[in-house]
Amino acid sequence: MNGRALLAQALGWKEYDPTQTLVFGIIFGGLVLAIIVYNLVKKLNSGTPAAARTRPAGTFSHGSFRRKAYEAGFSEGEAAFLDTYARKLGVTNPQSIFGSRTAVDSFMRNAFKYIERHADTEETAQEQKRMLFSIREALALRVNAGSPVRSTRQLSVKTPLSIVTSREAHYSSILALNESRALYVEPALDAFGDPIKFPRGSKVSVYFYTGNHVGYSFPSRVGGLVDVDGRLLMAMSHSDAIKPLPSRRHQRRDARLACRFQLVHVHAARDRGKVVKTVQVEKAAVAGIIVDLSAGGLSLQTMSPVAAGDFIKLEFDLGSGSRSAYATVIRTGRLRNGSTMHAKFVKISAKTVNEIMAFVYGYD
Repeated sequence: MNGRALLAQALGWKEYDPTQTLVFGIIFGGLVLAIIVYNLVKKLNSGTPAAARTRPAGTFSHGSFRRKAYEAGFSEGEAAFLDTYARKLGVTNPQSIFGSRTAVDSFMRNAFKYIERHADTEETAQEQKRMLFSIREALALRVNAGSPVRSTRQLSVKTPLSIVTSREAHYSSILALNESRALYVEPALDAFGDPIKFPRGSKVSVYFYTGNHVGYSFPSRVGGLVDVDGRLLMAMSHSDAIKPLPSRRHQRRDARLACRFQLVHVHAARDRGKVVKTVQVEKAAVAGIIVDLSAGGLSLQTMSPVAAGDFIKLEFDLGSGSRSAYATVIRTGRLRNGSTMHAKFVKISAKTVNEIMAFVYGYD
């Protein structure tokens, strides 16, 4: 035995044997394979849905989300805002948001509720809600553009109409019949509830809004009062000269909400070279019913209307307590039982605006 062998024996070393290494590798590999097979069988037998076991990696990303948002018509800023809340809500697939209008609205409703529950401060919550509803309003305007109305022959029965005479008198009516020879509308009524007899052939301007809240106007001539199957209606000529009105900035929702309003007087006086305005609210409150509502204004029915141009203070409740706002009356119209007033908000809190928007879109 040589010296190297004696040294190895003294230190407990063994000579290198290739056969032993091969056997060890086979045994070790077999154990690893057995462990892998065991875990795979266990997972398959656990009843986990296949979709969950094979969820594709990288389904959601900034890039894929924003591409889908752009395709749906959202701007870069809108897409960035929505991206933030998609992540907070754990959305994994952009298609689940932008696949349909209903899906988009459902996602925005969930974002609204997330803001309500998790915003750090009340101010942050109101600002985030404002941004969310701004995006929702822009979406509504794009969707509502629809196909334009070209002729009065396209108008549907029961379309509300506003009739304005050459003397700027305003009357509310409803389209009762639309026939090829004329439009037949509910006659406007005077203070005693009697039909107003417009001179035959007199010129009027007519305003209406379609179901998607896009407004139009057209000129017409009065054909007089006629009896149609026992109904007294006012005939008006058809028109193809229909003009679109400026788009409503805010989406509206039909309502039936009790309200009260008070007439407001604004006095201006000069003091040391400056104009100082004082506001006086009358104590007597008048009852009314809000019939449609938006973040920009409302329409209400009342037995005691005020004149166009007057200022009013409104009080109403959307379900979370009494709210108030100041508005200016744009126009009034007579109804069979009372009058209608259309008003535009001139002073309203951000919180009340957000509550109105939540009501309009059904997020409340």
